[in-house]
Amino acid sequence: MSNALISFYHNLEEPIIIYDKKFDILYHNLSFQKMFADFNGTKGTDCLKKLSYKFSYQMCFLKTDDVKTYNPIISAIEKEVNFTTYTAYQKEEDKFYHFMIKAFSVKKRYRIVYFYDITNELQTEKLKEENERLRIQNIEFASTNSKAQNQAVKMALLNRISISIKNELDIKTLIEKSLKELSIVFGASKSYFAQYEKNNFTIKYTYPEVYAPQIGEKLIYSKNLLDMLHNGENSIQPCVKEHEGASIPLLNSTTRIIMPILKNSQLYGIAVIFTPKKEITALEKELLVGISMVVTSSLVQASLFHQISQKKEELETAIKELKETQLQLINSEKMASLGQLIASVAHEINTPLGAINANNEMMEKVFSNYDPKNIEILKEINSVDKEAIKRITNIVQSLKRFVRLDEATQQEANINEELNLTLELIKHRVKRGFEITKEYGSIPFVSCYPNMLNQVFLNILMNSIHAIEEIRNKNDGYLGKIKLKTELEGDYLKISIFDNGMGIKEEEKKKIFQTGFTTKKRGQGTGVGLAISKKIIEKHKGKIYFKSSDLKDKEGYKTVFIVEIPMF
Repeated sequence: MSNALISFYHNLEEPIIIYDKKFDILYHNLSFQKMFADFNGTKGTDCLKKLSYKFSYQMCFLKTDDVKTYNPIISAIEKEVNFTTYTAYQKEEDKFYHFMIKAFSVKKRYRIVYFYDITNELQTEKLKEENERLRIQNIEFASTNSKAQNQAVKMALLNRISISIKNELDIKTLIEKSLKELSIVFGASKSYFAQYEKNNFTIKYTYPEVYAPQIGEKLIYSKNLLDMLHNGENSIQPCVKEHEGASIPLLNSTTRIIMPILKNSQLYGIAVIFTPKKEITALEKELLVGISMVVTSSLVQASLFHQISQKKEELETAIKELKETQLQLINSEKMASLGQLIASVAHEINTPLGAINANNEMMEKVFSNYDPKNIEILKEINSVDKEAIKRITNIVQSLKRFVRLDEATQQEANINEELNLTLELIKHRVKRGFEITKEYGSIPFVSCYPNMLNQVFLNILMNSIHAIEEIRNKNDGYLGKIKLKTELEGDYLKISIFDNGMGIKEEEKKKIFQTGFTTKKRGQGTGVGLAISKKIIEKHKGKIYFKSSDLKDKEGYKTVFIVEIPMF
């Protein structure tokens, strides 16, 4: 192709492709390169594939019977006949251009493809169509006086305003939107909303915002007008001043519309509109009443939503405080349980301590009169001391584990070991006259709050001991029996604690888990142990319940408390 021809095509404003079939070479001018940045090659038709993916047909005219449903760019290159098509080109994700593509052959060797940008023409055509539609619509509205059609106009406007404001839940935004809609409907030169507080109207919002300096200004109206507003009646009248207390008159005679806004049948505020219209039609008056009802309804809805949101925040705060109180209550109950144990624990520690002290005195005598024969005595003393120290260590470690403060995080725990820990704490209470049986199953570790479960186990076991001691007080030779059993039952870990105590009376069964209920004497029970235990098990998504009878079962037990904890 000659340099003159290439220069000619480069100077054209329209993007152009020239395809040389003989040498399979593709040329394009500068306009093409500028418009289609995706084009990244100059040889062969393959280099246009990336660009062709963004083109799609809108309309196609072919002077041939062979119509190919193919990409417009590829079709324009490959066709032998004159080719015209209208296409859409996606330049960016949300940006489209429209082109009329014309293609023709020169000397059967060259294929020329023109791209004519018709995007602006199409948009202009759409705008013309829309304007024409609106013009015809306005003519139709203006040419009809029928009541039914006027009603349709009113309903259409009310519907538009309702959609704009009825779902608005912020009171400030609701009022601002209402002012804007009223200004549009009545062609207002200015408008504002004044809130009614303590027998005064105070401007809160203005539309347009150019009148914002008036915010905070007090409005004064006659008694008759105030009575109308309190009754929910609209006021429409010509005026020379904005209100009776205004010092500067209006420049032109203006119609002032005051629309009362009620909240729970009480005057909440007013929307004041100033319009150059000399006369307000009956349709516009009806429309004003309708808008007033919509705004009032939306205001009530927004106020209710605000109250609900406030109550929700208060409820969330109360729940948070309740959780904190519950945690404090658990710790308080734990301390109360420890308080009941402390005297016995002190006695339990004193016994091995006494042994160690006695041994020390004996060792002192042995060393003062040393004799090789005393070696056996020293060995025996050492053995006793070791056992005493072991007992003290176990008691201290059990107490430390029981009062650990790790409620915030769950841990993997062996429930059998946790039950043994709790039994260690009450060991001194069941030394004489008690038989403790363990039927521990082969159970896996479970994710839980171990210290909280220890609190549950301790509460149940202390209740069992108390129920047995009630009988022992009357029958000194009575053998108290307690059995602890663990097993897997479906997806739950089941812990059962049996006892042969007094049992639970029928009238007490419904109150067992109630806060403050206790069958113990004053000073012996707090009445919150089982209530807290129920909360702890619920925190683990589990269940706690009991079975009790006046008659013993075949193994001699009257009462069993059952705790079920989900494994997953």
